[in-house]
Amino acid sequence: MTLNIDEDFERIVKSTERIRDLGEVFTPSATVTEMLDLLPATVWSVHPAKNFLEPACGDGNFLVDVLARKLHRVGEGFRKAKLPAGKSVEAAQFHGLEALASVYAVDISADNIIGGTPGHEIGARARLLSDFARWNQEVLGKRINDRSLILRSATWVTDHNLIVGNAMPRDAAGQLTQRDDLPLIEYEFRPADRTVVLRRTSLGDVIEASQVAASDALKLFGPTEPAHLWEGNATSLFQADRVTAPRLRGPARNGARHAR
Repeated sequence: MTLNIDEDFERIVKSTERIRDLGEVFTPSATVTEMLDLLPATVWSVHPAKNFLEPACGDGNFLVDVLARKLHRVGEGFRKAKLPAGKSVEAAQFHGLEALASVYAVDISADNIIGGTPGHEIGARARLLSDFARWNQEVLGKRINDRSLILRSATWVTDHNLIVGNAMPRDAAGQLTQRDDLPLIEYEFRPADRTVVLRRTSLGDVIEASQVAASDALKLFGPTEPAHLWEGNATSLFQADRVTAPRLRGPARNGARHAR
């Protein structure tokens, strides 16, 4: 993985075909900044980190800005020696990983999430990992690489938090999209001993839980409780079992079929 990425993501439209097939139009970074500036400061708290889910993330303009604001807060706490996990670089890395793990996204295009194809060389996962590695070096003075435990754990997080899928309940043909089956990982970061507990749930259960919370109606059976997946040192969470999302199926839009 290349950690130094030359970013140029200001194209609102990548192609007319992608607009037709995916309904894809990107939000410029300046607009993203203006929108996120409207959120209260508590959204960027270090611990517990507030979760952010982007259901149609493109190649990650919102995600990059969200993570940058979260990491900035961690950096401030590190400089002031006021992080819940302690004063050390390792404590800051713990909260940096917590910030990364609080960012979730779905996109119908594997090009946008994974990258690696002509015209879409860099996906959202790589962008977040690049920024995370750069923050470690520039703010914490720690150069990390593919062998670093913290980067291996960060890679596990982005592989599971940024998912290729359709966040709409039905596709353009009216068929169910398997949205509710998209797996989500819940992270419980524990600053006292710098451990983390991973639990597996699904987008369907998260949506159901939010609907129950917003409703005044009595519901006898709520969403399924998240299942325990793994527990241990935060920098070793890459050892957890991998969870695979269901493959996209059927037409995306206007008859164009998914490439992956």
